[in-house]
This record gives sequence, structure tokens and C-alpha cells, in this order.
Amino acid sequence: MTPKQHLAYFWSFYKWLILAAAVVTALGIYLLYTACSEKECALSVMLIDCHTDAGQEQMEQELLQALELDAKNYRVQVQNNLMFAETNSGSYAMTSLSRFLSDLGSEKLDVCAMTEQDFLTYEASGTFLDLRDCFSKEELAALEEFTVIGEDGKIPGLWTASLPVMEQYGCYEEGRKGAVGIVYNTRHLEAAKQYLLFLAGIQ
Repeated sequence: MTPKQHLAYFWSFYKWLILAAAVVTALGIYLLYTACSEKECALSVMLIDCHTDAGQEQMEQELLQALELDAKNYRVQVQNNLMFAETNSGSYAMTSLSRFLSDLGSEKLDVCAMTEQDFLTYEASGTFLDLRDCFSKEELAALEEFTVIGEDGKIPGLWTASLPVMEQYGCYEEGRKGAVGIVYNTRHLEAAKQYLLFLAGIQ
């Protein structure tokens, strides 16, 4: 048999194995590239029922700068389009709630802001960390005018009303009092603390 005939014979018997191997190899290369090129999420934030004209991309860019992170290696996530209330769609509220509970349960969420009633409801179930365990006495003193104080002295978060950055974004205005806190199972505590200080204009 000539070399050409050998090649044709080999191809006719093994072409599917060769094609399958090629597909598996290409998929492996793609997955490896994706894993190597994916940026690490340094902080995930939810601003629920936050009515603002500021876009998510703007908030994320400003947060990256505030945290002094290299955008080539890190990313942050700020979700500001979720609604529990003040929506005409009950299904959208349920979708927002499902997203919140999913991210909370899978430890993807670090910081969350809500309207006062929702915040206090989730605070009562232990959703938010006591900021006394997170910040130094000096930092707490600087944050004192914003702190939410529970009956037991716990500080689960900050009122958004006079936080400079929240005012800039227009979140929780027009009688919609809100609060923001660090969730109990955050995996990025230091970045979460920096975010609250950033909101308060303390850095």
C-alpha cells in the first residue's frame, strides 16, 4: 500500500476517535484558558430597592478605585437593580429574593443594603455581622453618626441616609430609609470593611 492509501485506511477506521480527541483537547484548552483568565471577585454588594440613576458599571469602577484594586486581576460586583418592594411585578420581587438568598447561602455575597424594615427583619435572624467585632474603636467612633444600634447594643450596619456616597448615588431617598451591613458569612471581610468606610467618606 502506498503512504496515501495507508493514510486513507487509518482515517477511515479512526476518524471518529481523532475527532473526539480533538474536541476534548479543544474543550480542555478553552476551560484552562477561562480558569486562568477569570478575574478574582474581591467584593460582592447588593443594593436592594435602591432607586438610583447611577449604573452598575459606574459603581463597580468607583469601588475598584476605592479598594485600590488592579482591574486586570480583580473585579467587584454591585447589583443595584434588585427589588423586594415598590415593584409592580410580584415575580420580579420573587426573583430578587431568590437571588439574594442564593448568593447569601453560597457565600457569594459580602455586603447588602435594604430598606429599613427589610434590614431589621433580616438582622433579627442574624444575617448581619456586629460591626463592633469588625472595626476598631477608632473606626467605630468615626462611623458613630451612621451606626444602626440594636436594643442589645449590637451594631449590625449603617444608616444610608447621610452616607456621602449613598447620597451621591441617590439611593434610599424620598422617605425610603435604608441600612447597609456586612453579611455574616462574608469571605472578604477586609474589603467589606473598606467598602463601608468608602460609603462614609472615611479612607
